[in-house]
Amino acid sequence: MTLDDWAVRGTAWLAMASYFVGAILLLRARGRPTRARAARWAWAAGCDFYFWHVLAAFHFRHDWSHANAVAHVAQQSGELIGRPIEAGIWFNYALLLVWIIDAAWLWIDERGYFHRSKSISWALHSFILFMVINGAIVFAPAEVRWPSAAALGVLAWAWWRR
Repeated sequence: MTLDDWAVRGTAWLAMASYFVGAILLLRARGRPTRARAARWAWAAGCDFYFWHVLAAFHFRHDWSHANAVAHVAQQSGELIGRPIEAGIWFNYALLLVWIIDAAWLWIDERGYFHRSKSISWALHSFILFMVINGAIVFAPAEVRWPSAAALGVLAWAWWRR
């Protein structure tokens, strides 16, 4: 694997690993300052790694072209589901924006974060999870798919146990 591949894939893997760790810690953090602090760091790290993944993908794969990124994501969806979805790149942009907002909220107002409306948390985390499932399982190569599916199982267990 080339340095370019490591930059693009490595940052994605680190973002997904941080997502799973952060999400599990968030489920277990309420009223526990040490876990809340660890959750905040893991959640922010996942967001940061995803930001760097987007930059690496635009630099090494898309020549800083939105049109190239649209074509690439559309090609991936076409190969997987038989229909290219050109709007798919906008979901990736939305993920970055939503995750930044959520991580910043946790960092700036931890108490408010853990006491916000459940509907806001459900909406934000459902969208992020939907995107993680697509990125780490559905569109991922086999070597990433199975560990991600296992991590999703652990996350589901942690959610169920809370």
